[in-house]
Amino acid sequence: MQKKQTLNYVIVKTDEISFPFGYSEVLILEQDSIELLETTKFKFKNEDRLVIVYAEDVYTEEVKFLQRGLYIKPLDAKEVMYQGEKALILTFKALHFFYIQNFSYEMNQDEIMSANFLVDGNAKGTVGYEMVLSGHINNVEDVKENLMNEFRQDQNKMNFFSIFETLVNNSNSFGISTNNQAGTAMLFKQNYGAKDEVKPYDIEEIKALIDSKITQDNDPSEFLLNNFESLMTYFGFLDLNKFPHKWHLYNSFDYGNFTRLINEVGNFIQTALKLEENITSEISKKLNNQQKEFMLREKRKVIDDELAKLGKDTLQDDKDEYVKRLKNKTLKKMYPDSIKEIIRDETKRYSEMMQASPEANLVKNYVEYLKKLPWRKVSKDRLDIKYAREVLEKYHYGIKEVKERILEHLGVLINAQTYNKNYKNEVVSIDENYEIDLNLFKDKPSEKTVFNNVPILALVGPPGTGKTTLAKAISEALNKKYVKISLGGVKDESEIRGHRRTYVGAMPGKIVKGVAKAGVSNAVFLLDEIDKMASDHKGDPASAMLEVLDPEQNAQFQDHYLEQEYDLSKIIFIATANYFQNIPEALIDRVEVIELDPYTLNEKVQIAQKHLIPKVINEVYLDEKLFNISEETLRFIINRYTREAGVRGLKRILDKIARKIVIKRVLEPDLKSFDISLNNLEELLGVAPYKTDEDKHDEIPGIATGLAYSTHGGSDLEIEVNVFKSEKGGIQLTGSLKDVMKESAQIALTYVRSNAKYFGIHSFDFDKHTIHIHVPEGATPKDGPSAGVTFTTAIISALTRLPVPNNYAMTGEITLQGKVLPIGGLKEKSFAAYWKKIKYVFIPHANIDNLQKIPDEIKREITYIPVKRYDEIFQILFRDQKPENTITFS
Repeated sequence: MQKKQTLNYVIVKTDEISFPFGYSEVLILEQDSIELLETTKFKFKNEDRLVIVYAEDVYTEEVKFLQRGLYIKPLDAKEVMYQGEKALILTFKALHFFYIQNFSYEMNQDEIMSANFLVDGNAKGTVGYEMVLSGHINNVEDVKENLMNEFRQDQNKMNFFSIFETLVNNSNSFGISTNNQAGTAMLFKQNYGAKDEVKPYDIEEIKALIDSKITQDNDPSEFLLNNFESLMTYFGFLDLNKFPHKWHLYNSFDYGNFTRLINEVGNFIQTALKLEENITSEISKKLNNQQKEFMLREKRKVIDDELAKLGKDTLQDDKDEYVKRLKNKTLKKMYPDSIKEIIRDETKRYSEMMQASPEANLVKNYVEYLKKLPWRKVSKDRLDIKYAREVLEKYHYGIKEVKERILEHLGVLINAQTYNKNYKNEVVSIDENYEIDLNLFKDKPSEKTVFNNVPILALVGPPGTGKTTLAKAISEALNKKYVKISLGGVKDESEIRGHRRTYVGAMPGKIVKGVAKAGVSNAVFLLDEIDKMASDHKGDPASAMLEVLDPEQNAQFQDHYLEQEYDLSKIIFIATANYFQNIPEALIDRVEVIELDPYTLNEKVQIAQKHLIPKVINEVYLDEKLFNISEETLRFIINRYTREAGVRGLKRILDKIARKIVIKRVLEPDLKSFDISLNNLEELLGVAPYKTDEDKHDEIPGIATGLAYSTHGGSDLEIEVNVFKSEKGGIQLTGSLKDVMKESAQIALTYVRSNAKYFGIHSFDFDKHTIHIHVPEGATPKDGPSAGVTFTTAIISALTRLPVPNNYAMTGEITLQGKVLPIGGLKEKSFAAYWKKIKYVFIPHANIDNLQKIPDEIKREITYIPVKRYDEIFQILFRDQKPENTITFS
């Protein structure tokens, strides 16, 4: 039987679904049902009925409701503040499902106090309105009676009772809300005749009440019939997140098939109980294993203590390599006493921990790393100067200064063994390759009796000049282990010093890692690209390197992970850099800087013949007869196919030629020999990208050739100047110039403007013309003051319309008074002039002494003109005056 109703409604989220005949409570926020707060309280006082409408999201503009709501009887309404907003806790009994047809609103002037008002033109004044919905319900009493009858006749009453009892006693497992206190209190007020004021029950009190009621009732099925509402209340309390089928049951629940709801819940209970049982079993098993482990460890500790008292090996000593070393009369000297004590204490602490704990794993890793480090273990040096010289010559052509420094170090070692009476007392031999140096890890530096004068070098030079491979040659010449540490792009100081052990994933820094990798404390360390370290908020790695490279400090190097000092004094550190100016000044002060020259043409030919060509042939498995190349062809390749300071590009060219010959050999198996000549070079390599004499600029006004120095070596700069009328005047700079170079251009312009008459510039109005200075190859950043004289020359040339001879180049910083100041990189700039076939080079007078470092092969091709003031350059270039002083080499 259906009964049509028009009722007020309350919007509730779907995760608070309840079932008919049960008790529950909901929190109604002002934003959920703003017009119903006062209405709900009014209806509750008049024992009226409401409808709960369920929606997935009550805060959207178009709220989508479920078609089936709950027809409820309000039992209690309590005002509260929730998160700073006005709210209402509504406790109710669900009477039945309400089937929603439509929504509207109705006027009500006398009965309700609403928060919303509207103006009605037919009424006097302002009236309230309330939102209502229309729908129908089935006759509540008829449905409930039919449901009871079905339940009485069902053969599974006892099973239902079992489900209910299990549901109550295992409420925590099924996610039954224990916070819905008002609803459960109303439930027991109704069923157990509570006469006092309603009190909130917690879940344990509810269990006690139910258990006592079951005990008093002889027939469990009758108990269920009398407490049917309790069962439906508990179904409503099921957590939607843990029982996702709850929503489906609500939508599909039919009073004619109540058994299906019971079975659904029963299946859920059975699955949940089984899962709970499995989890409990796993936890119990894990706890048993941990307890078992604890007991065994305690037993082992007692046994170890007893064995130690008898002077016998403990149970773990048999497999511990570290313990075996301590029993060896020689190897036990490898570890300093302080380290032995730390390992002993940390090992004891670890044995008292549960292995599964995170801290135990940290302690274990720390102890293992302390055991792994070589400490006083070193490799035996090969003290043979003749052999060392042969190895260094084999790997590198030239670089005399570096080779001499390594041979000097070797000589000091030989001298120490020969004349230092304490040397033999400080060294204990392990085998033919390794020994223990007792001079390491002394508590006080004053206790040291052997000083090795270990070199700490910084090799500075353009790419491809052999810096990295030189370190390998040194390690081979001295019979030392080789470790490479790349520092390019390192920004974090902890990469050098390591992380503190309190951090997750802590590890030692690159230096200590390198020592552990080498297995000895006297390896050769290559610190590659030390000029490319950066600094940010994480620290300054260059500052951390100060301690590593300082001979006075590196015997007490502090790594954050070890928390102990490590002696690096026997390690040969070789740092490499491309650009001297990028190395921090503090580091330069601590190392021996050796600058590597760019290779000359003759040196490149020698390197190609002695090193590169044999290597290329071996890499592609060619016969020597298939790679016949003359010196003339080599020189042509170097001049026309490469333009570099080193030989990497030359190696790539030779590799390409070798691959072409391999293809020919594969296609022509009978090929026995192959000559690489000028005639077939274009076929093998394509058109030559570089030219020589034709590279020089045309002699037109406004162009001057300067010389520059960068990370890639020396290069030439053709500075161009043009002039055009403008109202602003001034200077315009292009070509990716940095600040110092821009300042040089400004100084040059000021100098020319203040001496315009002297330079023959008479009718030029600087205020009405813009002077545009451009340095080609704009994609390459350029900086430095050494282009000052070149800027000045190009500006004078443009304003006087007098060209600069293209066989002249210049370098030097200029002042506002016309003085020419010294510059750096003269050697590299001379190489650039040599490659460009430039005959005359103006240099600052203060740089004359630097000419000694330039190879004779380069100097012989250049005439240097030293100058103190710019007007000397002006007189030679623009007034055809002969230079007073020239420097040539024969």
